[in-house]
Amino acid sequence: MYHWLRRLPIFYGWFIVAVAMLSAFLGAGLNNISMGVVLKPLSQDLGWTRTVTSAAITAGTILGGVLAPFFGRLADRLGPRVLLPAGAATVGFLALAASHTTEPWQFYAAYVPARALVETLLSGVVPVTAVANWFYLRRPRAMGMVLMAVPMGSAVLSLVYQYLILHSGWRSTFLVLGLLLWVLVVIPGALLLRRRPEDMGLVPDGAEPLTAGGSSTADAMDQEPHAEYSWQLHDALRTSTLWLIIAGFTLWVIASGGIAFHLVAYLTDAGISPALAAGALSLFAVTGALGNFVWGWLAERIDVRRLGALALLLSAMAVVLLMEVRAPLWAYGVAALFGVTARGTSVFSQVILARYFGRRSFGAISGVAEPFMKAGLGLGPLFAALAFDLAGNYRGIFAVFSGMLVVAGFLVFLARRPEISPGP
Repeated sequence: MYHWLRRLPIFYGWFIVAVAMLSAFLGAGLNNISMGVVLKPLSQDLGWTRTVTSAAITAGTILGGVLAPFFGRLADRLGPRVLLPAGAATVGFLALAASHTTEPWQFYAAYVPARALVETLLSGVVPVTAVANWFYLRRPRAMGMVLMAVPMGSAVLSLVYQYLILHSGWRSTFLVLGLLLWVLVVIPGALLLRRRPEDMGLVPDGAEPLTAGGSSTADAMDQEPHAEYSWQLHDALRTSTLWLIIAGFTLWVIASGGIAFHLVAYLTDAGISPALAAGALSLFAVTGALGNFVWGWLAERIDVRRLGALALLLSAMAVVLLMEVRAPLWAYGVAALFGVTARGTSVFSQVILARYFGRRSFGAISGVAEPFMKAGLGLGPLFAALAFDLAGNYRGIFAVFSGMLVVAGFLVFLARRPEISPGP
């Protein structure tokens, strides 16, 4: 049935990557960075405090974490072909609803579930699991490309949002996003996505098709000492490695998410114009996209644990430099450094989990990690908003975030590959 796939000039898995990247790109329209551009205009227009607006981001992100284990298991069992298009259609409808809100409860009712579905179905466990299932040797690179699409989407959409806000108001940002999701994700996802290469007579990385007897290069690899072993969820939960990874990257996402969401507000409070502040945010996102790809490429060649720890320590240094920003040029330089080191670090959590625990239960295992990291991603903006409302500035909370990144780097460094394989 799928003999024509063998004549394609490229491995079909790269089509899976392309759809996942497009989904993640547009899903970024509701994340901390893009919403950071909407924060002030929305709050000022509706008379809300920054805490009220930030709490919606927190609630949506935490709800996404709560749903992640459920969708992670579904991604392992069903694949992305139904989950991703259905998620895009639902989020598109909710984005349109958010464009018509006038009261906090209306905004929460539209944004919170939309953000939760984005974090799981469009840019989280579902597309990442899809890519993990299609690759082995090139998995870090493929994951890096998908995760690169999130900050790239933030970079582009934050500038688009700024333009729309200046010319049409903040409501137009949600309207445009909803329409794009319906047109660019729902249809391609339904047509192109598949669960695993074996379902189409292929093997991960496109090494060679399955033989008539059902054997393949992948089968041969399973007989080698260095072959990937796929852990079951209950076995992975008993390892200290998994919990070190979760703890380290939860601290990372609290700090990076909190700073990203409040970056434009912080820079404008420091006297930098809104347009230049949005440009710095866009640069942060662009360099984060580049960082995800570069770190993913390096992870195919260098120990991912050491690379992750190094990136986290460098991001802590970038936060210290951010606290001294006084001029646009300095802001742009720090935004670029923080993007490469902090935003670009998102690839490490997924690559480490896939490399240490395998692909067959990747959705379930990463789904367990997601509630902690999504809670962190949601709490970061709220912590920063509360600190600002209490102190009138972000300096103290940014110092705390820098310390969190140092601790995160130490925990990731300690997260060695589990030495004892689980039983059959």
